[in-house]
Amino acid sequence: MASSPTVTDIDASKDISSLVFQVIQNQIVLDSSTVESATIVLPETPTDSYGVRIKLKTIAATKFGQMTENGIGKQGSFILNGIVISNPIIRSRIGDEFIVKGFTKKQANQFIESISSKNN
Repeated sequence: MASSPTVTDIDASKDISSLVFQVIQNQIVLDSSTVESATIVLPETPTDSYGVRIKLKTIAATKFGQMTENGIGKQGSFILNGIVISNPIIRSRIGDEFIVKGFTKKQANQFIESISSKNN
């Protein structure tokens, strides 16, 4: 069973360095060791959330692809520092590049900066 988020305020945590994708008990940490690049995706309307376009490194893309293929029809969770950002239903295998929506502008920028600074 998936663990429940424990942090209720994103600003309570100062170190935003990884995003976790979890399907039941299987998870992958999306951080500088697994993410090749991350860029911001602007909201389409004023009420939409920000997104992050993530491109995975080869080994992480293989694991993520297997996780999503095995999880088709199940709900996954993107969890940032204990806060659920998104709970998509997995419809198909996801490869090395995808977009996660549900971020505030601050969250998206902090995650991207943490990936960029550690990949340089």
